Amino acid sequence: MNLPLQVTAATDFSRAELDAWFAEFGEDFRGRLPADGLRANMSEGWQLRWRGRELEVQVDADFPFSAARICLVGYTRAQAQPHVEKDGKLCLGAKPVPGNALSSLRIALAEAFQLLSENETRQHDDDFQNDFSLYWLTWASRASLSVKVLPSSSGARKTTLARAMWTESQTFVFPGKNAAKQFWTNLTGTAPESLRATAVISIDPLPAPDRYPDSAADLWALVHSRSQGGTDLLAQLVETDPKEAFVILAGTAPSGREHYAAVRIHRPLDPSGQPVRRRVMRKDIKDTEEPTKTLFERFLVERLATSRLDASSTRLPEGTQQQMLAAKVVIAGCGALGSGVVRLLAQAGVEHIHLVDPEYLGWENIRRHELGARLVGNGKAQALAITIRANLPLIGFVEGYQMTFATFARQHPEILDQADLIVSCTGNWAADASVEHALRQAHRKASVVYGWMEAHALAAHAVLIGNSGPKLSDGFDEHGEFRLPAVAGGRPPPPECGGASTPFGAIELSNAQALVARLAVDALRGIERTPAWRSLLSDSVAFREADAAVARGWVARRGQPGEMGGFFSGDWTFR
Repeated sequence: MNLPLQVTAATDFSRAELDAWFAEFGEDFRGRLPADGLRANMSEGWQLRWRGRELEVQVDADFPFSAARICLVGYTRAQAQPHVEKDGKLCLGAKPVPGNALSSLRIALAEAFQLLSENETRQHDDDFQNDFSLYWLTWASRASLSVKVLPSSSGARKTTLARAMWTESQTFVFPGKNAAKQFWTNLTGTAPESLRATAVISIDPLPAPDRYPDSAADLWALVHSRSQGGTDLLAQLVETDPKEAFVILAGTAPSGREHYAAVRIHRPLDPSGQPVRRRVMRKDIKDTEEPTKTLFERFLVERLATSRLDASSTRLPEGTQQQMLAAKVVIAGCGALGSGVVRLLAQAGVEHIHLVDPEYLGWENIRRHELGARLVGNGKAQALAITIRANLPLIGFVEGYQMTFATFARQHPEILDQADLIVSCTGNWAADASVEHALRQAHRKASVVYGWMEAHALAAHAVLIGNSGPKLSDGFDEHGEFRLPAVAGGRPPPPECGGASTPFGAIELSNAQALVARLAVDALRGIERTPAWRSLLSDSVAFREADAAVARGWVARRGQPGEMGGFFSGDWTFR
């Protein structure tokens, strides 16, 4: 079939124009779709025949500012093709030509015909394995229950028994009891009440959709033909006659990507809607050649939507995960700046964090703090630790200590001995000095990132200091005044701040949080060496609104920032 060549602009296209264009397909044009034949949210449609297959072209009310949908009619799993969804819709990358209906249709159809031609010659068959999880999700037979899998350290290459727990709508599968306890305790604050055995069976190769199991017999045959020892685990699952159990099919695609697919097996229901009794399931199985296989085949199966609990780790930059996983970090100060730094480091993959702060969260904090109103009155460090664990339940260790850093150093010297990095965001000269004292006196290995903001958050600073050489105190006088401030002048703080803080918003704060967190990550990765000093200055509008200016001393040493502010980096030297 050749596409009609004539394409004209059709911003305000009419039915007649599009019908006339489709009519140029000759006998392959099957006519316009009736209104009751349109799919959800579609407003126009046409039928075409292509190499013996029926196609539908449908558009919504936004067309031609939205893409045309092209679907195979009568599509089933037995006819599954790569890049075709369950309802027959072709997954096309073609974008609409805004305002030009005929061009949009022609481009979409050209790509559709190319995809279907390539599928005829099986050019995309590897896609069934490389995107196995997506195809399994497409053909899941039950939508009301989903399974989340946390892979073991062996990944998808090992057949083993795992542990599962489930709620009404979700099942969680873990490699062992300890992983289940850690995750569930982090997420909910309580340990799981019970765990059940679940089979994780490595299969090779991963099946195409037409081989997805519809019955327990299909599942047994698939496991028997594509795994080593997998049927032994299936036998173990049913030897206690469970009312239901789960099987996880695991495999590695040609691309190296691991996939997991869950199947629920369950007893059939009796006329009252209850699972049939054990004696019904086992009736006459001893008279069969393979009693265990016969018993298994009497269960019913459901293919379930499956995803990985650790899927978020794939969004982290490659090469950083192992470094972050091994790092031990102590955060001193969990206020507006520190709480955001904690969140960023945890999300970046740092797995072992101690939080230290003596203060409680107040109502005055909630617009600038990671914690909100429901935690007012709680200790910042402990509440932040609980929140981080709940938001990132796979994190290894986060603990909060409601005390000053000096007290923490006296009571927990072993933690400081093991720490790789301290991040001090206390905003207090004396507290920062206690951090420096604790590390220098004991000659500990950890480096320190000190972070603070100047008035109105117009300037933020992050300084990386080692356990020898230049000290943080080099940059401050005996009264704790910074020797090279970037901000001069500025409105005085309002009375309710007690002179201890100046107004600034969450947006200004976020820049400072990112500055400190980035230096901390670079230090952990060995990208930045001590001593290092990074600063970020706000734009000129922010300075004017605060009645402030860039300090002359700063301009002389670091230069004048542009209208949009500026980033500065250099050594921590003041001579």
